[in-house]
Amino acid sequence: MRASTGRRLALWGVVVLVLAVAAAVLGGMRTTNELPFDPDNPEDNGMQALARVLERQGVEVTVARGLPQLLGTPVSPDSTVLVAGTALVGEDAGQQLSRYAEGAGRLVVLSPESNTGEVLDLPVEGGSYAQVGSAAPGCEAGLLHWRDGDQVSGANRLVEVTGDDRSVVPCFPPTPGYHAGGAQAGFVVELPAAGDRPDTVVAGIATSLTNEHITDDANAAAGLRLLGAHPHLVWYVPAVSDAGDTAPQSLIDVLPEAFLPSVVLLVLALLATMLWRGRRLGPVVTEPLPALIRSVETTRSRSQLYRRAQDRERALAVLQLGARRRLAARVGLTRHAPPHLVVQAVAEATGRHTDELHRLLVEATAPDDETLVRIAREVRSLEEGMIG
Repeated sequence: MRASTGRRLALWGVVVLVLAVAAAVLGGMRTTNELPFDPDNPEDNGMQALARVLERQGVEVTVARGLPQLLGTPVSPDSTVLVAGTALVGEDAGQQLSRYAEGAGRLVVLSPESNTGEVLDLPVEGGSYAQVGSAAPGCEAGLLHWRDGDQVSGANRLVEVTGDDRSVVPCFPPTPGYHAGGAQAGFVVELPAAGDRPDTVVAGIATSLTNEHITDDANAAAGLRLLGAHPHLVWYVPAVSDAGDTAPQSLIDVLPEAFLPSVVLLVLALLATMLWRGRRLGPVVTEPLPALIRSVETTRSRSQLYRRAQDRERALAVLQLGARRRLAARVGLTRHAPPHLVVQAVAEATGRHTDELHRLLVEATAPDDETLVRIAREVRSLEEGMIG
């Protein structure tokens, strides 16, 4: 009963596993773009709506997925270069990106991480997320000429100023009067052109510009001010290979979105199956054997089978094997000791010649019943002599 129940549980487990794997595979085969902040992603975390509005405003949007595509895209002072997140931008890729952006009119970094200042050589870094109802510019007219009505809303990331450059302008503080205590941080930080660096905007308002929130407050206007200043927009979506020797910020960044839900579904289904089937098992019961058979009866039955089949060689081999095992135990060897060791030990104990014992316990043959009976008697006599 217990073995049958175990097989049924194993079968159900296999079925659940197959269904979960199939769901994960089907989820991975979806053709819809689901990359965060991607201009072709129609999901809530994409920015397809903003990209379409920019195109209707006459902005040519060129998408570069990965550093090689970006470096192969022409750029000019009439171009804006957008970096859609820095989580997958390694140090080497950041240096090449900075040199590439020197020929652009504006560089915009969305969703900055803690590595932003290091990989792009900027006096800023991505801070923590802050839930805001709506945030006003809170800064004087700078690169983007914000207006009082340009309020943004959403769970955005604060950008902290790490240097002492007074030309850096933080905008959109999380609360009114946030900068009164000397804090230099905001959801948007503007860095005027300096040296080879073009006008740069580090914006932590990526969530506000997604398809889910683009229609809230003045989020759309903020997106157009950030990305619509030039007739050409190069939209750079970093790839995993751009991280180089630098590990991604999180394993979640490189896993398909269907992976974690599939694992959770598998665990829940397995637990539900265990509870469902476990309640049907009931207590363990013992069943008495139908009959008790003495060992002597088993021995006689086997001997009768050998005799009826006239398989004397097999009967003799069983007889010799049993004798060797019993004799091995009496001379201090293991039951599975090699035959030649058993013969040697018995010869030393009895004083008989090893050739004689080897013939009796190993090499003897039984061409007829009389020979088989004679060898059996000799083996029995040998064992009794060992006992005496």
